[in-house]
Amino acid sequence: MKHYILGILLTAAFAFAQDGFEPLVPDEQTEQATQAEQTATEEPAALQEQAEPVEQAAPDRTPEGYRIIRIGVQETKVYKDSVKKVEIEKNTKPHDPVPFNFSAGFTAAIGLKAMFGKYDKTLYMTDTANGVVSGIDYQLGASVLVPLTEYNFAIRTGVLFNYTGLTASRQTDDRLFVDQLRIKRTVMGREQEEDFNGEISQGRLTIPLLIAMKTMRSPAMFEIGPQFSLPLFDEYEYGSYKDDLKANGIRASMDLAMIIGGEVYVSPKFLINVYLAIAMNDLYKNEDFFVGVTNTSMMELRIGLVYNLF
Repeated sequence: MKHYILGILLTAAFAFAQDGFEPLVPDEQTEQATQAEQTATEEPAALQEQAEPVEQAAPDRTPEGYRIIRIGVQETKVYKDSVKKVEIEKNTKPHDPVPFNFSAGFTAAIGLKAMFGKYDKTLYMTDTANGVVSGIDYQLGASVLVPLTEYNFAIRTGVLFNYTGLTASRQTDDRLFVDQLRIKRTVMGREQEEDFNGEISQGRLTIPLLIAMKTMRSPAMFEIGPQFSLPLFDEYEYGSYKDDLKANGIRASMDLAMIIGGEVYVSPKFLINVYLAIAMNDLYKNEDFFVGVTNTSMMELRIGLVYNLF
């Protein structure tokens, strides 16, 4: 009997337990369903948020879809030192050799020319060497460079025409001291002295013979040597009066000068030169033209350009 009563109680307890926990099942299912609905609602938004960066990053991907990774260069001290070292090596790198090649072409130059002399104190206030006349010198002609070695020595020569216009370089307003240049000239067969108020026009054919020297890699050369000039005309002109100093035998038959200067290659075709010419002989015979002036000599400084045809 007891067994029957115990079985009934257990059955009733089990049934009661089943009835008590049945409401929990739909609650759990409802919560899971709610979470599923929230997840389903959030997933499109998350996917949309993820899609936007993908669209923005589209330019950083290759056409095949691979992502492009950009790496920035950081200029460290080692990197900067290496760049600086390369620049220094580039700047200090030896230049290519500059050879002497045979060349011929045209040359033109312009310069300042002045004549100096020693004055007689019986006629002038000083006996020191002073400028007598000065003017502009123009030069035009053909020039040739003949190599003696490949890089170091060559000869610069040519045939040039020079024209010079000279005027008195010193004047004074006080004629009591006779401190100005005087000349001799013949008027109607009579020789007379007067102040120098005219111009001297010189034309001459010039032949330089210079030795050019330079280092193997240098585009600049140093030149030195003699210059020979043959006077073509030398005329004094004052108003309507003219006197040919060469025809009268007053002008020296040939001029000899020492040339010192240099040239620089601007390009294979062009060179720039600067020369100082110092006369080595008297241009005019003493006392035959300039009164009281002896040891006349010329000095010229000019700058020119050479254009090589080949």
